[in-house]
Amino acid sequence: MIQLDEFVDGVSIHLGNAGTSTVPRIAIIFAARQVVKQFCDESLSYIVHAFDPTDDKNTERQPTSTSIYMSRIDKQCRLALPRNTHIIKVWQLADCTCQPNDELDVIYDYPNMVNLYDNHADTSNVVVSLSVDQHALECPDYIFHQYYDGILSGIIAYLQAMPNREWAMPNFAENHQQKFMQAIALARRAVDKGFKKRQAPNSIPANFG
Repeated sequence: MIQLDEFVDGVSIHLGNAGTSTVPRIAIIFAARQVVKQFCDESLSYIVHAFDPTDDKNTERQPTSTSIYMSRIDKQCRLALPRNTHIIKVWQLADCTCQPNDELDVIYDYPNMVNLYDNHADTSNVVVSLSVDQHALECPDYIFHQYYDGILSGIIAYLQAMPNREWAMPNFAENHQQKFMQAIALARRAVDKGFKKRQAPNSIPANFG
């Protein structure tokens, strides 16, 4: 995970003088949190695989930047999510069971619980989309590196649109907001494309496997 502080310099270039931001750091972090959350919510691109290391199919797997541990008791799966994150969509429970367009036979509870209807359901490779909450101080690595410019534009637009602030420039916010929305659309297309490619079903989407 990348600290939201990493967006401060980029904001300073656009909303500062001589490389120094006229916007307080706390305001930039607040705006970055809102923008990263919206990006995750709408693009569904913060995707991780969750697995139970006690499952015979997963005895040799280790957690990575895109895979996490999970524990299961009967019909309840508890995911060891990164801090200040929560589930927003469940894509699959096991390999070859992808449901990109249909709802799986599960209910997920905030922030990290997946409840199954079938006690015999295979949960050897759970794939979920996550989002950040209002306490987050970090951005997912992949999203930061792949969509930095778009998210930075979103942060600038958010700050420019703030009413009654010395840095507010609502007339200039629209252009940056448009770039941000284009980044969301691009990320969502990448997620959808990952499901449609001819690839191993456990690589979902292709860019996040």
